[in-house]
Amino acid sequence: MAWIVKMTDSEGAVFYGSAPDREGLRYASFGSDGAERFETKEKAEAVFYWFHQIRDLQKYRLEAVEA
Repeated sequence: MAWIVKMTDSEGAVFYGSAPDREGLRYASFGSDGAERFETKEKAEAVFYWFHQIRDLQKYRLEAVEA
């Protein structure tokens, strides 16, 4: 079973966390197809810190969910 990072904004819109690009930056993906997959919930939750290091992504509530 794979886990992904679900990102929800203050209006309830849902996005998913992408894998880091060549420069190590992460983005919000519109569909779960573009989300980075993790082996465990704990590994998915471990990247929350990195998402919140990016100013544009600090506004999202993060949650690890099954893919």
